[in-house]
Amino acid sequence: MIAPFVNLPLIVFMLLIAIFKPCSSLMCKRGYTNHGKGEKARNKECESGATHCFSVICMEQNFTSTALLTWGCTDEADKNVCEAFFVNASNIALRSTKQRCECQIGDEGKDMANEHVKLPEAEKPGPIPTIPPSALNKSIMCKIGTYHGNGYGTTVASECQGGEHCYAVSCVSGSDKISIFGCHSDTECEPLRKFIAYGQDCQCRFGPKGEKMSNVYYDLPKYVPKIAIDIVFSELPIPTGYSTRANAYLLVAFSSIAIGFSTKFLLRAMVRVHE
Repeated sequence: MIAPFVNLPLIVFMLLIAIFKPCSSLMCKRGYTNHGKGEKARNKECESGATHCFSVICMEQNFTSTALLTWGCTDEADKNVCEAFFVNASNIALRSTKQRCECQIGDEGKDMANEHVKLPEAEKPGPIPTIPPSALNKSIMCKIGTYHGNGYGTTVASECQGGEHCYAVSCVSGSDKISIFGCHSDTECEPLRKFIAYGQDCQCRFGPKGEKMSNVYYDLPKYVPKIAIDIVFSELPIPTGYSTRANAYLLVAFSSIAIGFSTKFLLRAMVRVHE
């Protein structure tokens, strides 16, 4: 289901203004990229009034696998203003309090001053959790498998080697939520968290030692909400930015109605709920 726009006539009015607004002579890289979607960007002339090329990288805490890089045009020269805006907008859009953003703003009037900015390298998963020698020859019947936040996945009942506790682990990895079922030799969540979700937030639940199928009822939606969060950018010529003349257009799909406007950036939200 897609939520209606807030104040649709005003949005249409702003679109009409943007369509007939002349371009400036400033050329910047414009678009976005992340580790999951690939780069969608091009070199394009900015709207009238834009004075700087900029880039901004936002991520959840310091987890570079969640990084989202945006390139665009602006008339705002203050790096702190840029970062404060994008932190606030990202936290609202993603229902988070842990977003951090870093802006780079090119020299005034300098073409393509943002084209060199790249995504930080994504962190690698931690080591596979070790199985102590005492548990190598042990097995337990558990629910085993994976579900993603969109509801896709499979589980089976199977003998699980090297474990004495059935578990369910639900983690956030980038914009995806994943729930994994299996067995482990102990009840320590940290090794699983580092391996499954690169050290990001996880909830773990372990069954009693030796109790078969103790994780069979640890299921959706208790651990993985049936809501997918996607971030999509479209280069519509809307007079936005933290100025009124930048062109980045932020389309966020998450579980809320359309948020509307900030005073310096147009934020549009839509609902996409998977039953």
